[in-house]
Amino acid sequence: MMIVTDEQVKQQWYDHLTNEYELQVIVLAHYLAEGDNRPDYDEAQSDFDSVDYLVLTDEEADGAVREDIEEMVWAFTPSFLSAHTGVDEEVFEALADRCEDNNDSYMRMIKDFDAFVEDAVSSDGRGHFLASYDHEENEITFNGITYYIYRRN
Repeated sequence: MMIVTDEQVKQQWYDHLTNEYELQVIVLAHYLAEGDNRPDYDEAQSDFDSVDYLVLTDEEADGAVREDIEEMVWAFTPSFLSAHTGVDEEVFEALADRCEDNNDSYMRMIKDFDAFVEDAVSSDGRGHFLASYDHEENEITFNGITYYIYRRN
């Protein structure tokens, strides 16, 4: 008689994954279980499919936060924009009512977008931009890889 442990079952799931999507759902299930012995894969898949959560590696989270910031440059404070463009704050204050319409113009004014992103993330964290629900960055290590979980809805 062979005894199969929960760890062996988890490893079998992991070994038979066919794509990144399935891995993200399994990681989310383990994150949502937090202390429960049995992760609910169906619930995690539903939450993941409805875009309630993002499950990303560190590198993926860096790319995602860069994309999100790129789309919302217009929403940064005039002082932050001024610091990264050299343009007086008053200009950004005067243009504030145009919101998203200014995004492309603001992007062209930023001297070093990498520094802009780094400064924004160091000020507020990736969760501020990627987790629209609670602005929290959560992490879980699964099979030796650290994943970051962001709640969107």
